[in-house]
Amino acid sequence: DIVNKLYKENKNYAYQRAIILHVDSRTVGKRIDVFYYHYAKSVAGKKLADAMQKSLKQKYATHQPNRGYNGTVTPRDELFMIKKTLPPTVYIELGNIQNTLDQIRLIKPGNRQAIANWLAEGMIADYKAHYN
Repeated sequence: DIVNKLYKENKNYAYQRAIILHVDSRTVGKRIDVFYYHYAKSVAGKKLADAMQKSLKQKYATHQPNRGYNGTVTPRDELFMIKKTLPPTVYIELGNIQNTLDQIRLIKPGNRQAIANWLAEGMIADYKAHYN
């Protein structure tokens, strides 16, 4: 409700986005890459998710070239936070808390900061694309 209230109060700003971060809890052995959901009818939400995914893919290729990156961008309208949030929204699954390798991504401050920086670069790219 507060996100929607702020969105409505600030309608005069052309670029508003909502980013939802989530850590999944799947089976212990299931490692997941960072992946993204958006509202199916939201062109702006998809563009933001694509920009963030592209940023992570490029950074993984540079900093962990042998690892690979398989994060996806998918519409997912049934999630409450996607369905009920008014601004273009990207719901980001950061990892599986029950997987040891995903835990390292989430718990180590340097790893967490790298992911944050890389996602921010994707957001900045989306912002710049919006105004060009």
